[in-house]
Amino acid sequence: MSHVLVLDAGGTISSRADARGVLGGGQGLALEAPDREVRLSLVQVHSGLSDELSLADAAAIVHAAQAAAADGADDLTGIVVAHGTDTMEETAFLADLVWTSPLPLVFTGAQRAPAHPESDGARNLADAVALAASPAARDRGVLLAFGGRVMPARHAVKAHTSELAGFADRQGEAGSSGDILARLRRLQDRPAALPELRLDPSVEILAASLGSGGGLIDAAAAQGARGLVLQALGRGNASPAVVAAVGRACAADLVVLVASRCPFGQVAPDYASGARLAEAGAIFSDDLGASQARILLSALLGLEASGEAAAARIRAWLAL
Repeated sequence: MSHVLVLDAGGTISSRADARGVLGGGQGLALEAPDREVRLSLVQVHSGLSDELSLADAAAIVHAAQAAAADGADDLTGIVVAHGTDTMEETAFLADLVWTSPLPLVFTGAQRAPAHPESDGARNLADAVALAASPAARDRGVLLAFGGRVMPARHAVKAHTSELAGFADRQGEAGSSGDILARLRRLQDRPAALPELRLDPSVEILAASLGSGGGLIDAAAAQGARGLVLQALGRGNASPAVVAAVGRACAADLVVLVASRCPFGQVAPDYASGARLAEAGAIFSDDLGASQARILLSALLGLEASGEAAAARIRAWLAL
């Protein structure tokens, strides 16, 4: 019999409404095995909603999964994390940065609360448990199962605020579990796992739009930020004022990662402003969304004393 550990990290999937009808955390997850061939165990690691999580809280969830995998229980087949959807993409990607176990680690959640007549939590949890129990999911890194689809943590993004199929794959690779597992790289083919999680919280995401100025970038540098993610236009473009401010930030040893405000695709310095960002020292985050770029930057700044050293590690990670 397969054994799947479920880590209850709160969120809509275990939420309840107060007297006003406002959802909050604290109910706890209800478990039901999808079939008689899977034994489930449950550990609660967070009881609130995912918008309340800090970087330290996200790291604690990841550490709980790592500890369970390292515990060496002979019958443990896989691990599921039931997580709030608002920040699931960040915690799942954080886990992927350090995951070395061959055991499947699958994130899931819900868009509708348990009391809602169209609640999706039980179905998503059953799908995630079935995936975690599947031998085909071993050695595939961290996955996200949601709304009948499976996708790698590296590319997962919450793409709709309330629809049941709320998550999408930035590279368009999501699909049924069989299809996506056949296409995923094996664990050993992915970038080397980080040795530990020491997250630097002084990393923010700043969005560029039509005619944006550079004042917020200058302010972030003045307030002690060590890293910034620029959520840029299109392929990684920005106004002249933003480009100039990024240049000042890079000269002050801040690490600037460039992502796109577009929900799908990759960034590259193909256009004039993007080329100027690269010349100023900004790093293009390839296929990472802004949320994943921030997690990567926070994790690598936490391992390095200087921005220059962290930037070198980021370039090497992105090159793999």
